[in-house]
Amino acid sequence: MTLQNYLAYFDEMLKPTESLFRLVPAGNIDWKPTENSFSLGQQMAHMAGALKVYGHGMATGDWGFKSMRERFVKNRHTPSATIDEAVKALHENHAEFKRLVGSLTEEEFNVGEIETPQFGGKVPRWRIGMLAVEHHINHKAEFFMCLKLLGVRVNTGHLYRG
Repeated sequence: MTLQNYLAYFDEMLKPTESLFRLVPAGNIDWKPTENSFSLGQQMAHMAGALKVYGHGMATGDWGFKSMRERFVKNRHTPSATIDEAVKALHENHAEFKRLVGSLTEEEFNVGEIETPQFGGKVPRWRIGMLAVEHHINHKAEFFMCLKLLGVRVNTGHLYRG
Protein backbone atom coordinates (compact mmCIF):
# COMPACT_ATOMS: atom_id res chain seq x y z
CA MET A 1 0.00 0.00 0.00
CA THR A 2 1.35 3.40 -0.85
CA LEU A 3 1.36 6.17 1.73
CA GLN A 4 -0.99 8.24 -0.46
CA ASN A 5 -3.45 5.32 -0.73
CA TYR A 6 -3.32 4.90 3.05
CA LEU A 7 -4.01 8.60 3.66
CA ALA A 8 -6.90 8.60 1.16
CA TYR A 9 -8.40 5.56 2.90
CA PHE A 10 -7.89 7.21 6.29
CA ASP A 11 -9.82 10.29 5.08
CA GLU A 12 -12.66 8.11 3.81
CA MET A 13 -12.85 6.11 7.04
CA LEU A 14 -12.84 9.28 9.16
CA LYS A 15 -15.40 11.21 7.08
CA PRO A 16 -18.62 10.00 8.81
CA THR A 17 -17.31 10.80 12.29
CA GLU A 18 -18.41 14.44 12.38
CA SER A 19 -21.96 13.60 11.34
CA LEU A 20 -22.13 10.91 14.07
CA PHE A 21 -20.94 13.44 16.66
CA ARG A 22 -23.65 15.85 15.54
CA LEU A 23 -26.36 13.21 16.16
CA VAL A 24 -25.88 13.30 19.93
CA PRO A 25 -29.22 14.43 21.39
CA ALA A 26 -29.24 17.68 23.35
CA GLY A 27 -28.64 16.99 27.03
CA ASN A 28 -26.97 13.60 26.47
CA ILE A 29 -23.31 14.65 26.27
CA ASP A 30 -22.68 13.13 29.73
CA TRP A 31 -24.60 9.91 29.02
CA LYS A 32 -22.64 6.65 29.17
CA PRO A 33 -23.83 3.09 28.64
CA THR A 34 -22.15 1.78 31.83
CA GLU A 35 -20.56 3.36 34.89
CA ASN A 36 -17.06 2.39 33.66
CA SER A 37 -17.54 3.66 30.09
CA PHE A 38 -16.63 6.97 28.54
CA SER A 39 -19.48 9.47 28.41
CA LEU A 40 -20.37 10.54 24.87
CA GLY A 41 -18.45 13.78 25.43
CA GLN A 42 -15.38 11.88 26.64
CA GLN A 43 -15.60 9.44 23.75
CA MET A 44 -15.72 12.26 21.19
CA ALA A 45 -12.73 13.94 22.87
CA HIS A 46 -10.83 10.63 22.92
CA MET A 47 -11.54 9.86 19.26
CA ALA A 48 -10.44 13.32 18.15
CA GLY A 49 -7.39 13.38 20.44
CA ALA A 50 -6.16 9.95 19.37
CA LEU A 51 -5.55 11.29 15.85
CA LYS A 52 -2.91 13.64 17.24
CA VAL A 53 -1.33 10.89 19.37
CA TYR A 54 -1.10 8.49 16.41
CA GLY A 55 0.20 11.19 14.06
CA HIS A 56 3.02 12.20 16.41
CA GLY A 57 3.79 8.62 17.37
CA MET A 58 3.99 7.41 13.78
CA ALA A 59 6.07 10.36 12.60
CA THR A 60 8.42 10.89 15.54
CA GLY A 61 8.12 7.95 17.94
CA ASP A 62 6.86 10.34 20.65
CA TRP A 63 3.68 8.70 21.97
CA GLY A 64 3.24 10.84 25.07
CA PHE A 65 3.25 7.67 27.21
CA LYS A 66 5.68 4.86 27.92
CA SER A 67 3.33 1.95 28.60
CA MET A 68 -0.20 0.91 27.78
CA ARG A 69 -1.03 0.97 31.49
CA GLU A 70 -0.02 4.64 31.61
CA ARG A 71 -2.22 5.29 28.54
CA PHE A 72 -5.20 3.47 30.06
CA VAL A 73 -4.91 5.53 33.26
CA LYS A 74 -4.75 8.74 31.17
CA ASN A 75 -7.82 7.62 29.24
CA ARG A 76 -9.83 7.29 32.45
CA HIS A 77 -9.31 11.04 32.99
CA THR A 78 -10.28 12.15 29.49
CA PRO A 79 -12.17 15.43 29.80
CA SER A 80 -15.54 15.73 28.13
CA ALA A 81 -15.99 17.83 24.99
CA THR A 82 -19.05 19.51 23.57
CA ILE A 83 -20.06 18.54 20.06
CA ASP A 84 -18.55 21.74 18.61
CA GLU A 85 -15.31 21.30 20.58
CA ALA A 86 -15.03 17.68 19.45
CA VAL A 87 -15.69 18.54 15.78
CA LYS A 88 -13.08 21.32 15.92
CA ALA A 89 -10.52 18.98 17.53
CA LEU A 90 -11.39 16.26 15.01
CA HIS A 91 -10.62 18.57 12.07
CA GLU A 92 -7.48 20.06 13.65
CA ASN A 93 -6.04 16.70 14.71
CA HIS A 94 -6.92 15.08 11.39
CA ALA A 95 -5.01 17.85 9.60
CA GLU A 96 -2.06 17.38 11.96
CA PHE A 97 -2.16 13.59 11.44
CA LYS A 98 -2.09 14.06 7.65
CA ARG A 99 0.70 16.63 7.85
CA LEU A 100 2.88 14.45 10.08
CA VAL A 101 2.21 11.08 8.47
CA GLY A 102 2.14 12.63 4.99
CA SER A 103 5.68 13.94 5.53
CA LEU A 104 7.03 10.39 5.77
CA THR A 105 8.71 8.86 2.75
CA GLU A 106 7.31 5.68 1.22
CA GLU A 107 10.25 3.77 2.68
CA GLU A 108 9.72 5.23 6.17
CA PHE A 109 6.02 4.33 6.03
CA ASN A 110 6.33 0.83 4.58
CA VAL A 111 9.68 -0.41 5.88
CA GLY A 112 10.80 1.94 8.65
CA GLU A 113 10.26 0.60 12.13
CA ILE A 114 9.39 2.60 15.20
CA GLU A 115 9.29 1.82 18.91
CA THR A 116 5.71 1.38 20.14
CA PRO A 117 4.22 0.80 23.58
CA GLN A 118 1.14 -0.70 21.88
CA PHE A 119 3.12 -3.62 20.46
CA GLY A 120 5.88 -3.73 23.06
CA GLY A 121 8.71 -3.14 20.61
CA LYS A 122 9.61 -1.97 17.13
CA VAL A 123 7.12 -2.45 14.29
CA PRO A 124 6.79 -1.00 10.79
CA ARG A 125 4.97 2.33 10.65
CA TRP A 126 2.36 0.93 8.24
CA ARG A 127 1.31 -1.46 11.00
CA ILE A 128 0.80 1.43 13.43
CA GLY A 129 -1.12 3.17 10.65
CA MET A 130 -3.49 0.23 10.47
CA LEU A 131 -3.85 0.27 14.26
CA ALA A 132 -4.83 3.97 14.03
CA VAL A 133 -7.57 3.00 11.55
CA GLU A 134 -8.69 0.07 13.70
CA HIS A 135 -8.79 2.23 16.84
CA HIS A 136 -10.97 4.84 15.16
CA ILE A 137 -13.31 2.31 13.54
CA ASN A 138 -13.79 0.48 16.84
CA HIS A 139 -14.69 3.70 18.66
CA LYS A 140 -16.87 4.86 15.77
CA ALA A 141 -18.86 1.61 15.95
CA GLU A 142 -19.11 1.91 19.74
CA PHE A 143 -20.35 5.50 19.38
CA PHE A 144 -22.86 4.37 16.75
CA MET A 145 -24.23 1.73 19.14
CA CYS A 146 -24.48 4.30 21.96
CA LEU A 147 -26.59 6.47 19.68
CA LYS A 148 -28.84 3.46 18.98
CA LEU A 149 -29.18 2.83 22.72
CA LEU A 150 -30.33 6.44 23.11
CA GLY A 151 -33.01 5.87 20.48
CA VAL A 152 -31.32 7.87 17.72
CA ARG A 153 -32.35 6.56 14.32
CA VAL A 154 -29.04 5.61 12.72
CA ASN A 155 -28.20 3.12 10.02
CA THR A 156 -25.09 1.81 8.31
CA GLY A 157 -25.11 4.84 6.01
CA HIS A 158 -24.38 7.01 9.04
CA LEU A 159 -21.54 4.71 10.02
CA TYR A 160 -19.85 4.46 6.63
CA ARG A 161 -20.90 7.50 4.57
CA GLY A 162 -21.86 10.13 7.11
